[in-house]
Amino acid sequence: MRAINKSSFLMGTAVSLALLSPGGAAMAQSTLALEEIVVTAQRRESTLLEAPIAVSAFDANEIERRQSFNVVDIVNNVPNLIGNNNIGQNTATTVFLRGVGTTESIVTVDPGMGFYIDDVYMARQGVNNFSLFDVERVEVLRGPQGTLYGRNTNAGAIKIISQKPTEDKEFAGEVSYGRYNRLNAKASVNGAMNDRTFFRLTGIAQYGDGYTDNEVLGKDVNDREIYGTRAQLRILPNEDLTVDLSFDWSQSTARGLYGKDILGFTRPFDGDLYSVDSSIDTENIGRAWGMAANISYDINETTNFQSITSWRNTYQSWNLDLTDQPVSIFNLYTINDSDQLSQEFKFSGTMADDRLEYNAGVFYFEENSFSFIGDEINLFIAPTIRVPLPFFSRDYDVGVKSYAAFAEGTYSLTDDLRLIVGGRFTRDEKTLDIIHKVGGTVGLVSDGPIIDWDSDTLRSLGTPTEQDFNEFTPRVGLQYDINEDVNVFAMFTRGFKSGGWTARTNNPAEVTAFAPEIVDNYEVGLKSSLMDGQVRLNLDAFYYDYTNLFNSATGAGGNFIVATNDAEVYGLEGEITARITENLDIFGNFGIQEGKYIDVDPALAGVVVGEELQRLPGFSAQLGFSYLAPVNDDWSARINADYNYSDSHFTNLQNTPAAKSGTIDLVSAAINFEREDGSLSVGVSCRNCIDDEYISQSLDFSGLGFLTVYPGEPMTWLFTIKTRL
Repeated sequence: MRAINKSSFLMGTAVSLALLSPGGAAMAQSTLALEEIVVTAQRRESTLLEAPIAVSAFDANEIERRQSFNVVDIVNNVPNLIGNNNIGQNTATTVFLRGVGTTESIVTVDPGMGFYIDDVYMARQGVNNFSLFDVERVEVLRGPQGTLYGRNTNAGAIKIISQKPTEDKEFAGEVSYGRYNRLNAKASVNGAMNDRTFFRLTGIAQYGDGYTDNEVLGKDVNDREIYGTRAQLRILPNEDLTVDLSFDWSQSTARGLYGKDILGFTRPFDGDLYSVDSSIDTENIGRAWGMAANISYDINETTNFQSITSWRNTYQSWNLDLTDQPVSIFNLYTINDSDQLSQEFKFSGTMADDRLEYNAGVFYFEENSFSFIGDEINLFIAPTIRVPLPFFSRDYDVGVKSYAAFAEGTYSLTDDLRLIVGGRFTRDEKTLDIIHKVGGTVGLVSDGPIIDWDSDTLRSLGTPTEQDFNEFTPRVGLQYDINEDVNVFAMFTRGFKSGGWTARTNNPAEVTAFAPEIVDNYEVGLKSSLMDGQVRLNLDAFYYDYTNLFNSATGAGGNFIVATNDAEVYGLEGEITARITENLDIFGNFGIQEGKYIDVDPALAGVVVGEELQRLPGFSAQLGFSYLAPVNDDWSARINADYNYSDSHFTNLQNTPAAKSGTIDLVSAAINFEREDGSLSVGVSCRNCIDDEYISQSLDFSGLGFLTVYPGEPMTWLFTIKTRL
């Protein structure tokens, strides 16, 4: 409660300053004014100041200055956002925003955060740790986006907008080398085929040794090897029609991410989270590729039609030692292979003498996924005694079809007051086929000779293998301009995520259908540009009324358990950027949040479901600066640094005390020498510069004799050379 009172004071002070700020019409714009940020959070272009939504936006310069090399890196720059690599997987990102997210990567469960690349929805979180190179902008929409985005965006949406082809000839290249023999190479080339057809090609390669020492295997693990490319073509048949075609491919190969057993039951915990004792040589392969066509046509001066068509494949293959033991207890083998097709048609424009701005359209999505999961269990009897069980494996086939129709409009009641009304109707249809096998080859092979149970078994137990979900998700609110530089908004939004199946089990009785998640979000916010544009200040307060919040956890018997519980979450968020001088910018954010479960099943309370929501730090904050120091007529030195703080929080549903993250203190810094014409840059940077140690993920298998935690990445440094021609 002290935290909430503290943030209420901060918000009240900031609102007072905003109200006292003179309007833009009263004073001339300062020569030190911050650059305007254009966002598409409402599926149409607007400035960050105009958008009545909690959104954090970063252009290419900000992404570089904040050392955000991939999606995981962006999270420290967004209030109340927690993100890590998923357990044992360096290609998958686990994201919790305002306490909403999921660590589960099985294809019978949908993610809680929507990931988008150029307005194309990415259904699987297995290969979603995208590299942020040749990116125009990243937008993080905080809170449920149930109207314009819809599908699985209860937590929010992360939008990556790539640089588009232009008529200019351009080449950009980057090479860096750093700690753990990390070598990164990136390049992009842009040009014109004729006066109406432009192309852009991007490539990336990343290598690196691991930062964890495996004492049993005698080598470093947690390494990385990543390749990727993107090709884009922009065709302008006439001044009203734009056709954007794109193809992308990426692959990651690594030894997975090893965790550390800290229980100390089979052997004493040595206190070193970066030294493991696994006898299993793991491998993690992630691959994704896809094609998209985005067609935009201006029907007239007030109406635009857009068609977005996409096909994608996401493939993952990995094995994990979940136990960190010289004689392993539990090895997990997984293959996920998903194809998705999506089509959206959207109209947008203005009506009623430009007093009404609107978006309206339809959306279709189809996904077909195959998954294989194999469990190699050496039953724990004593610290040095294991009894091998037969190899258990499961083949899953999951089909999804989703249909939606949506519309949203902003109507100006007066010159200063606007009404926002929208809604989306969604129908999801899901099917599940499953075969459970016993025996056969241990590994990534589905050749068990004995079919133990299958979908018919589930139906005989009363578990449906087909599910349909229908939901209407409205959005309604008001936005009021206090003056040209300050506005406030109040909004109600509903989010929806369809249900699925708890299927990570070898017991057919534990395969159950779970209900959809519904979240009602009540939010008020303030957007402001103060001191003649030198200060940008945005504030939000929110309250979630959550039905069936999905969480998964490990059970005492070595199984995985799903718990869906009602919950309440509420908090405050703030972001500020200020230009102090022509060469000095400072930036910061804070997030304060609290949450609680409601009516927890007594059989799960205190055993599977703890008292606190996982990954919900009570307070987190960032403070940083960017300073440009002229060296001579041709060169300048840019110094960037920031500090991120987060309260200690639980990293699992059970609230295991040993699995708390610990207080997180992260310092990042960089100095780059840049030519004035932007053609060359040379610099050195570090992340987690003070080598803070904390826990990002955990698996509590105390009943089987181990508790595995996954630490955050230690201190790294990079020496980088960039050129742009």
